[in-house]
Amino acid sequence: MASIKIFNSAYGQASADRWLEMDEVNVVTMKMDYDNVPYILFEHKDYPLGALRATFMDGNWYCDLD
Repeated sequence: MASIKIFNSAYGQASADRWLEMDEVNVVTMKMDYDNVPYILFEHKDYPLGALRATFMDGNWYCDLD
């Protein structure tokens, strides 16, 4: 099953990267953008300010907090 990698490209610290399993999140929306790249909007209890966006690449979802 795919996972979600949460990172912040503005800081560039790999030690701050976090992986979430799909069963830990609530997927709000799953769609394709205008370049035909799949994305999801998801919620997680550790990020209470609203849904986060993750794009699908190489078998995993990637969420950049930048």
